[in-house]
Amino acid sequence: MKINTCSVKFYLELSKIRHDGHAIYCRIIVDRKKVEFKLPFYCYLKDWDHVTSLPKSKSPDAQIKIGEIARIQSIVNNALNDANRSGKSISSREIKEYITGERVKHYSLIYLGDVVVKNYEKNKHAPIHRQKIKNTMEYVRHYLEKERKLDLPIESVNLQFLKNFEAFLKVVRVGRYNKNLSINTVGKHMSRLRTVCKYATDSDIISKNIFRGYIIPQVRVRRKSLNLEEFQRLRDLDLTLFPEKERVRDAFIFCCFTGVRFADSQEVIKRSSIRYDKTLNTHFLTFVQGKNKHNVGLQIQVPMLPQAMAIVEKYGQYDFSEIEDRILPPSTNQHTNRVLKLLALDAQLDSDKLLTFHLSRHTCAQLQYEAEILERTTGAWLGQFSNSITSVYQNEYEKTLAKAAIKFEAYLNS
Repeated sequence: MKINTCSVKFYLELSKIRHDGHAIYCRIIVDRKKVEFKLPFYCYLKDWDHVTSLPKSKSPDAQIKIGEIARIQSIVNNALNDANRSGKSISSREIKEYITGERVKHYSLIYLGDVVVKNYEKNKHAPIHRQKIKNTMEYVRHYLEKERKLDLPIESVNLQFLKNFEAFLKVVRVGRYNKNLSINTVGKHMSRLRTVCKYATDSDIISKNIFRGYIIPQVRVRRKSLNLEEFQRLRDLDLTLFPEKERVRDAFIFCCFTGVRFADSQEVIKRSSIRYDKTLNTHFLTFVQGKNKHNVGLQIQVPMLPQAMAIVEKYGQYDFSEIEDRILPPSTNQHTNRVLKLLALDAQLDSDKLLTFHLSRHTCAQLQYEAEILERTTGAWLGQFSNSITSVYQNEYEKTLAKAAIKFEAYLNS
């Protein structure tokens, strides 16, 4: 059973003074988390009893001020006792809202989702993730409509709701092909919903961890990538008569060499980010990844292969390069992927491999694995700080195992 501990203190704000004295403040601490707010009364320092933390009985309007303080203390005691009797957690912010009357306003799940999105917009943070949270909240709206509800108080979001919403995502059909969402896509939506619920907890709107006891569904899969032969066929296509295809192919191949994400290739990396290291006789691309929640602001350095530098030089005289300092031609992810589907046919790639731009990142990891580059080195190259992520991009171990078997046999027979 949850037992909440609370302390309340009234004090004068001595840093400022008006003609009628210092402002009276209330500080509430619950489980070592505090909130403070100002009362609509003022008191001179000489009229304040520091032992009782109350105005002295003979000071101006003492009874009114003492009565208000008593009312606040009563609300705190009642809220705390109610929470303890029911075995529920209560936060200092919740108690403050009971006192100020703000608790009458109920925070809803849809409202909090909108608040999280607005915070992302205000801080200009992770626009792609912001849009994904919007998409998830659309699914929440569809689910609530199915349940004949317009919204849901955040206090009513519990473990059973999460399980029901997950079940809804598994059966809903979306897109022009009317397909079900994959398990991992369902897991991503649940993860974004957790972001919204975590905001409510971090803001002391609620005190419980809604996702406690819930396991986000996930199936570990090996990501598809181009093999060396497919990569070479795509790289060597003669597209002189098809400039649009050539630009998209060059951008894809550049990111196969560097492992840069599409969003970073369009918005983050610049020509001015490339430096030459005389000692190592290598060009390096230095930048901060747009998608990097665990290592915010940490720069990564990607060695530039001569073939990658050739692509940089190829587009160096274009306006987008000279004016905007871009490395690659500007494009949208949707247009790029449409052109890549045509390129997949031209290069006679495996039809089971859906050629999208992000496949270039997978291909970078896979080809480095086949080249027997250490996984941790590939992780640093891709700007990943967990080898478990990198290993998801690497597959087809048979080739490397076969090479290792030949070496091992030669060693045993030596």
